[in-house]
Amino acid sequence: MEDYKAKLSTTAGRLKSASEAIAAITGFKTTATGMKQRAERLEQNLFTVALFGAFSAGKSSFANALMGEMVLPVSPNPTTAAINKILPPTDVYPHGSVRVKLKSEADITLDVQQSLAVFALEASDLESSLAVIATLDPSGVQPQAKPHFSFLKAVAKGLAPIGEQLGQELIVDLKEFKSFVAKEEKACFVEWIELYYDCPLTQQGITLVDTPGADSINARHTGVAFNYIKNADAVLFVTYYNHAFSNADREFLIQLGRVKDTFEMDKMFFIVNAADLAKDEEELQGVVTHVRKNLVSCGISMPRIYPVSSQTALLARLHERGELKGSAEKVYRQRTQSGEGELMAPASALELSGISRFEKDFLSFTIQELTEIAVSSAIAEIERAARALEELISSASEDESVRQAKRQEAERARASALVAIEKLDASPERKALDKEVEELLYYVRQRLFFRFGDMFKESFNPSVLQADGRDLKAALKGSLDELARFIGYDLGQEMRATALRLEKFVNQHGKRLRDRLCGAVEEAGAHVLFEAYEPRSFETPEFAETLSEYSAADFAKELSLFKNAKDFFEKNGRQAMLEALEKAMQAPVTSYLTGAGTRLNGDYGQALNRLTEDLQADVRTQVEESFAGLFDALSLQVDVVQLKKVQEHLQGLAQA
Repeated sequence: MEDYKAKLSTTAGRLKSASEAIAAITGFKTTATGMKQRAERLEQNLFTVALFGAFSAGKSSFANALMGEMVLPVSPNPTTAAINKILPPTDVYPHGSVRVKLKSEADITLDVQQSLAVFALEASDLESSLAVIATLDPSGVQPQAKPHFSFLKAVAKGLAPIGEQLGQELIVDLKEFKSFVAKEEKACFVEWIELYYDCPLTQQGITLVDTPGADSINARHTGVAFNYIKNADAVLFVTYYNHAFSNADREFLIQLGRVKDTFEMDKMFFIVNAADLAKDEEELQGVVTHVRKNLVSCGISMPRIYPVSSQTALLARLHERGELKGSAEKVYRQRTQSGEGELMAPASALELSGISRFEKDFLSFTIQELTEIAVSSAIAEIERAARALEELISSASEDESVRQAKRQEAERARASALVAIEKLDASPERKALDKEVEELLYYVRQRLFFRFGDMFKESFNPSVLQADGRDLKAALKGSLDELARFIGYDLGQEMRATALRLEKFVNQHGKRLRDRLCGAVEEAGAHVLFEAYEPRSFETPEFAETLSEYSAADFAKELSLFKNAKDFFEKNGRQAMLEALEKAMQAPVTSYLTGAGTRLNGDYGQALNRLTEDLQADVRTQVEESFAGLFDALSLQVDVVQLKKVQEHLQGLAQA
């Protein structure tokens, strides 16, 4: 594995050296400060890799295979799982240190209340909820409600021993770390866990984030997952060899499909775990083809798919470390068909497991490319400073009459450039943003109602609406509530994706505004070597996942179309209600989108205004500093010999 961290560290050292060399030269203060800050970012750079997948997909085993050790235990109930981060050790947190952040009392109370609502129960606070939870009868729990039942029972069991520590951050050892992950009555109280661990993965500056499953019952996890999709350097989605995609999986993958094209580079990788279960290559390729079709149906074109046996890969890495013993060696022999003879070499076993191919592409497409981009940007910054010095040296070397004429021309150019900066008109960009929001929301509505039929069928299904003695009126209301929940969830996800598209839009127009500013400065007769535009990152607004204008009471007419189960499912009853509900849902959806549009216009309009002001300020500073340096050179207030030495030093750093 190439040492990317060392490459970044070396580049940071070159930037620091360049920064120190030019810091005292008039006109280079901002450039020197920028170089120093860039160097600090390179030194501290951590590549974030986010791991997603539903329960039993094998996320933990795959993470352990990447790390080469059995570090992450398997969570028994991932619906309550916390976010587990595996980070490189630091001076403050050495190898094996673990930070555990417990949920606040307010957060765990909200989680409990949301789960109780699934059973049509309420509790005003955490203590009173215990009595309510005790009334739950496991025999009457519907399948979709079982994760909530399990969570509530875990809270009731674990509250007493952990109650006084709620909201605190704990420092624990590896043994206790595993209990916070594996014991349900402790895991349900955890907000996040950070494990500082020294292994080949973290030695490259990689932070691995094991996220809660797509089927998590925690409503906050939806927003958390999106932020990792948005900000992670790589996204890995793990699915199990012979498991069908669940509805939760599919919704998550649809969200990946929505945002995939907003990223500058394709950072998504799809893992088919337990590939060794295939009886032959033909069966394996059949599964891969099935997964590919599902991904494409979710809007993920040309996905990178890697069949992997995490267990074989982990055993190979243990063998590599000389730690393959007992039953593990027996399993390794079976997996590698080593028989009673010499064990298969670790490198060959890693190839057999499929993880070698994945790691090669993963490092090539993400870490290597990101490293090269960072290094290239740093070198370009050093080269820009060297060219600016060359122009100063050239100006200082002219005879007096030429320098006087240049100074007069420079004064006029500086004044004209500053006027041009102030006159920048960003109103066309603001109008374009308003139009973009309108168009994006139009397509959100189109996509939502294109999926409406599937949402309806999922909510009004035969397993719920059966004439077996149950209260069909209550069941119908439950189905309607589920449909409204589904619509609200879909809209919330769509809004996050729309926000990401608008962030990209603002940055595209920000670059155009900056190019216009630089062009105006150039037209004014000022020759300034401007810094490259760096895209800004914006905080994604929070969006509700509920229809605020929805009330089941408003849909009595539509629900009355249900006569009986036979008419509904075997005749035209279901289609009639589908059409009626699709029409009736237009109003609450319109209300939601109108509010979201106002929010998006406001937030990203302000972002565009702030970006415009920042760009004007940045360009103004660069113009002022450039001319300050030029005036010093034309007034012979510079040491030309020293400038040449600094320039040669910068050229050497750029070429090293």
